[in-house]
Amino acid sequence: MSRGRRLTETERLSIAEERSQGVAAGDLATRYGVSLKSVYNAANHAADRQTANGSRPKVIGVRVSQRELQGFDAALARHGVAHRSDALRCLILAADDILRPDEGMTDELRNLSAALNRVGNNVNQVARRLNEAKLKGERLPYTPASHAEIRDLAVLVFDMADQIQEMFRARRRELDLEVTKALAGLARQEAEQVAEHGAE
Repeated sequence: MSRGRRLTETERLSIAEERSQGVAAGDLATRYGVSLKSVYNAANHAADRQTANGSRPKVIGVRVSQRELQGFDAALARHGVAHRSDALRCLILAADDILRPDEGMTDELRNLSAALNRVGNNVNQVARRLNEAKLKGERLPYTPASHAEIRDLAVLVFDMADQIQEMFRARRRELDLEVTKALAGLARQEAEQVAEHGAE
């Protein structure tokens, strides 16, 4: 009897069904080539799943491309998770934390927008004066102050770009932590199941 073989989900459900009909655990262990412990675990797993599904009557579906599915599976693999449905359930339960708006980022972007508007208004005034002078055929009134205002705008734009990039990096790190926290229990549970089957 091979003690390292891992039952498929279909085999687990079949074992649980036969056990519920009174088939001896020893007979099932021989037929499927696993230990008695695997047979009992399969029956318990199916019972637990049936109980869980009874408290979760809603089923949702989503269509994705092959590339999107591969990306999702790769992301789950990085977190040590193999089962998509369990992972989706964990992410749904953690949706309030994952999808909560970042109020600090919103305030910061609002402040940056206000600063950009202030400097932009000054630059617009410079441009208007230049256009008016050009239409009248006058010498363009581009003063050192005008140059300073445009330079300030350029500096602000580059500073804003750096700040926005850092805010998004910080937000990404925060979301990564939330996802990791949401999937941590599931990854640990799957690792324990793998270790358990490896020890049989």
